[in-house]
Amino acid sequence: MKRFILAGLFFFLSAGLVQGAEMIPVDRSIEEITRFESHITINQDTSLSIEETINYFTPVDKHGIYRYIPEKYRREGLVYSNPISEISVTDTEGNPMPFSTTREKGNLTLKIGDPNKTFAGRRIYSISYKVGHAILRQKDFDELYWDITGEGWQFPVLSSTVTIRSPFAAGGETICFVGPVGSVSSDCTISRKDKLIKVETREEINYGDNFTVAVKLNQQNSLIFPTATEKLIDLIKNNLFLALTVVPGLLMFFVWYKKGRDFRFVSPNVFNLDTDQPKGLRPLFEPINTLMVYEPLKDLTPGEAGAMLDEKVDNQDVVAEIIDLARKKYLGIERVEKKGFLKFGHDYLLTKFKDGPGDLPPQQKYLMEHIFNSKTSVKLNELKGTFYIHMTKVKEIINDRLREQKLFTSNPNNTRGIWFIATVLMCCAVFATTINTMAFLETIWTFAIFLVSAVTAIIFAWNMPQKTAVGTNLALQVRGLRETIR
Repeated sequence: MKRFILAGLFFFLSAGLVQGAEMIPVDRSIEEITRFESHITINQDTSLSIEETINYFTPVDKHGIYRYIPEKYRREGLVYSNPISEISVTDTEGNPMPFSTTREKGNLTLKIGDPNKTFAGRRIYSISYKVGHAILRQKDFDELYWDITGEGWQFPVLSSTVTIRSPFAAGGETICFVGPVGSVSSDCTISRKDKLIKVETREEINYGDNFTVAVKLNQQNSLIFPTATEKLIDLIKNNLFLALTVVPGLLMFFVWYKKGRDFRFVSPNVFNLDTDQPKGLRPLFEPINTLMVYEPLKDLTPGEAGAMLDEKVDNQDVVAEIIDLARKKYLGIERVEKKGFLKFGHDYLLTKFKDGPGDLPPQQKYLMEHIFNSKTSVKLNELKGTFYIHMTKVKEIINDRLREQKLFTSNPNNTRGIWFIATVLMCCAVFATTINTMAFLETIWTFAIFLVSAVTAIIFAWNMPQKTAVGTNLALQVRGLRETIR
């Protein structure tokens, strides 16, 4: 008997505890959407009229929510769009609520809430908007394919429902996808009544998940689709960034074609230096014939000849001028071994033989004055750290000489530098303008097109120094002399 009493008491207490547990209210202390309801009407012009009711809860003070509405999508390597318009946000009583819009990553983002007010607890948002060109025409059927809840929610959506009304096209097979992008999970309930289709999820939608519905529509319908011309215009507008990616290369080609091509004499004689002879810009695909030249050029110093070859004045050209002074017996160059404790290797001793007469070109006069100063000899190692200033000056003199002899239409170093900087800035501006769309496409070929365009633009910028007809012939003579020496 005692055993039965104890068993009954245990049963009574257990039932009481369970009942008490059921009576304790569930305290959800996390941010969430308790219910997301969407009502979609398919209009005759293939647009959608969408009304959404979002039941939102926050345990901490917030200004409002963000609603991410898909506006652009990828297909076959191109961007297509469903333009969003007629946006309205109200509370349950129809009072307007403040919001602002931005566009990023293919979404139209609604920032809903008063920036000067916060709230905690529950709030209901009523959002309505229109989506253009939302019905896809397939081979055997028309299709509504729409992301109901959209991406970007940082908290769970506990329950989601969509009701689809299609007065101008009979709805057929309907499927849903719940989960991350690419998921084939269809954990939802689908019901039909008259021309209404209702789809409800059976699971929460967590961060990174989507709730997408696809409805087949009978092609025997009264929907009015955009014309082929309208579709083409929209396609071009949505993919204008592709044209921007090739702008650097095309623009710099046009600039080079007009301002960077070398002049040349009509006569094929490369030894012709008569500026009065007929001349014109070099044709685009004209071959360059290199003739053998068997004696040094009288019209150019070695440094100037080097500048004509690569269209820039560099340190090698200055060294060539020093070696030419040695050839003319104005100075001597002797290799000497370094002597002393912990001194290894060799150095070069420059010895002045005579002062430069007035017939030396200005860059060689300058070198004679500043290599030795008041000395008769100097080691190359002694010039380190100080002579670079004079190297720069010699380069400027050579550039001036090329301009005075009218071998280039402008200073080649300055021309190349200006166009190179301008091209790099242009490429950066184009990249900054198109990076979001290129990233949205998630394909490598758009980046490859831009890279080819940018490299092409830089190549043309590098070749912007323009030779005169005399400069072209002298450059051909220098090239011929180089081939002979080889």
